[in-house]
Amino acid sequence: MGRDPKHDYRGRSIYHITICKAPACPPFSKISGSPACPLVSRTIIGEIIEQQILNFPNLHPSLQILQYVIMPDHIHFAIFARDYLPRALGRYIGMMKVKAGQLIRAAYPEITDIFIPDFYDRYLLPSHKLQTIINYIQDNPKRLLERIQNPLFFQRLNNLEIKGSQWQAYGNLQLLQNPFKGPVVIHRSDSEAILNAKNRRWKHLYENGGVLVSPFISQAEKEIRRECEDAGGKIILISNQPFGERQKPAAHDFEQCTRGSLLILAPVIPLPPGRETFLFLNSIAEFISGI
Repeated sequence: MGRDPKHDYRGRSIYHITICKAPACPPFSKISGSPACPLVSRTIIGEIIEQQILNFPNLHPSLQILQYVIMPDHIHFAIFARDYLPRALGRYIGMMKVKAGQLIRAAYPEITDIFIPDFYDRYLLPSHKLQTIINYIQDNPKRLLERIQNPLFFQRLNNLEIKGSQWQAYGNLQLLQNPFKGPVVIHRSDSEAILNAKNRRWKHLYENGGVLVSPFISQAEKEIRRECEDAGGKIILISNQPFGERQKPAAHDFEQCTRGSLLILAPVIPLPPGRETFLFLNSIAEFISGI
C-alpha cells in the first residue's frame, strides 16, 4: 500500500506510516475531551504498541521516531531513516508488528489479529514540509472529535454516479441538494467584460447561500475559490484523483469540512492530468450545477 517501485526504501528518508487495526481487535485507544483539548487514553493494547513504536531505534540505530499518535483503529508515525539501512524499511515495520502481536496475544490469548496486513506509507519529497506531517499526526485526535461532533459534514461515499461515471464523495453531501449551484469555469478567451459578469454572478451566488462548483484549476479560478471561502461561502471541489483508503482532506480542506462548507468529489478511477481531463471535470461541474 503506497509502495513506490522507484523509491529505495533502504535509503535515507523521512516516512509517514499508517497501520490499521484488524476489525476484530479491540480499540488501541479512546479519544475524549473536545477538539480544542482532545485527550488520548491508550488501552493496554495501545500501550504495548506504543512501546514497540518507541523501540524502532533498537531494531536499527538509524531509525528515529519523530512523531506518533495511537488512534482507536489505527496508528500514525513519522520515522526518519537517517542512514542507509541494511534492509528495506518494511522489514523493520514488519518486525515491530510481529513483536507487538506476540506481546498482545500473551496478554490476551483470545485476540488473533491485531493489525490488517501491510501498511500505508508516504515518503517526504523535497516539496513537502516535515512540519506539515508532524501537524497532521498531532491533530488526528482533534479531527476525530470534529467528525464526531459534525457527522453530516464528514460523510463519505464511494459509489456516487454522476453523468454515467462513478465518483467518491467526502464532506457535506447536503451541498449536492442545494438548488442554487453554479460552475466556476474561466476560459482563456473570456474577455474582461465576460470575466467581470461571471465574477458578479459568482459573488452574488456564494453571498446568498449558493454553492460554487469547480475543479478550480487555473489561478483565476483558485482566486475565486479563495474569495468565496473568505466570505464563508460553500464549495463543491472536483478532483481528478481518487481518495486513498484512509485518506482525509488536507488541513485547509478539512477546516472547510468542519464548517460544512465543502464537498470533495473524486473519480473512482484516477484521471490523467491534461486538457481533456480538465474539460471533462468542467463538464461535471456544469452537470452538477444543472447547466
